[in-house]
Amino acid sequence: MVVTTILYDLGNTLVGFDFTPIYATLAERSGKTVDEAKVLVNERYGEFTCGRMTGHEWHEHLMKAFGISMPYDEFARLWADIFWPNEPMIRLARKLKRRYRSYLLSNTDEIHLPWCLHRFSLGSLLDGMILSYEIGAMKPDRAMYEHGLGCFRLKPEECVFIDDLPANLEGARSVGIATVACDSPEQVERDLAVLGVRV
Repeated sequence: MVVTTILYDLGNTLVGFDFTPIYATLAERSGKTVDEAKVLVNERYGEFTCGRMTGHEWHEHLMKAFGISMPYDEFARLWADIFWPNEPMIRLARKLKRRYRSYLLSNTDEIHLPWCLHRFSLGSLLDGMILSYEIGAMKPDRAMYEHGLGCFRLKPEECVFIDDLPANLEGARSVGIATVACDSPEQVERDLAVLGVRV
């Protein structure tokens, strides 16, 4: 196998994230507990992540679910501002970009993705993006990986996918893509080297 292409997860790979501020704010505004807020947010979040709701529809849904009112701009900032850069992984990705094609393969939504691209200047790292909310499927569904391979005419045997979740890595392997678990930047670099990927 000769690797030509690196596929990156977003959350807990190129960036860290924590939904707690969202749950806490919605709980405070509505008088619910944080645990109740978490359940309400997550019960239909998959629909937003798969693009079956727009950002404005997702906002409207949560306002009704929590029985509160919050301007869309305020909500979008609350929803988006939960990320921070994984600087060592971003530096590694920048080095790898000199030798390999790079694509984002992410379960994300239409509010989170633009925020991360702009806030952390990730666009310069990427040749393209494979996004759940555009495709209508989420990792580890085979359709997610197959769509990305077909869209960008990538050969699975030439790709390596980096993700933090075992199920997502297994989904990639099911279509013939080699994988590296993202536990730490140092470990990622070591495991890539085993696959013949040079920094």
